[in-house]
Amino acid sequence: MKTPSIGAGGHGTTSEFGDLTGMTLAEVGLFLKSLGATVTLSQSKQYLTYKFNDKSSLTIRCSDGRVSRLRAPQYNIEGRNMNKGLRINKDGTLLQTRDSLGNFISNTHDTGEFILC
Repeated sequence: MKTPSIGAGGHGTTSEFGDLTGMTLAEVGLFLKSLGATVTLSQSKQYLTYKFNDKSSLTIRCSDGRVSRLRAPQYNIEGRNMNKGLRINKDGTLLQTRDSLGNFISNTHDTGEFILC
């Protein structure tokens, strides 16, 4: 079984490992489950989502194997989520999704990783 490189870390379990490109869906499933992930299949059966105990997640689009990663949430003193929806790149670092004016940056929804489905 292939295993990915070590990721940058610091943003939850999904940042602890590197690029999954070239791995099969079965290999990715075994690897992520070994890290404690639970898997769910969307109602439309188009997406597999692996969620970890720290609430970080990795989603695979089944039709083409594209991957997106969400970091673990951080909460402020009042208990509000401060980083809802922040994405992680394929190397485990934060993916900038907005420019300095707050506008969305195109093509930042997924990491650029592709799983062999």
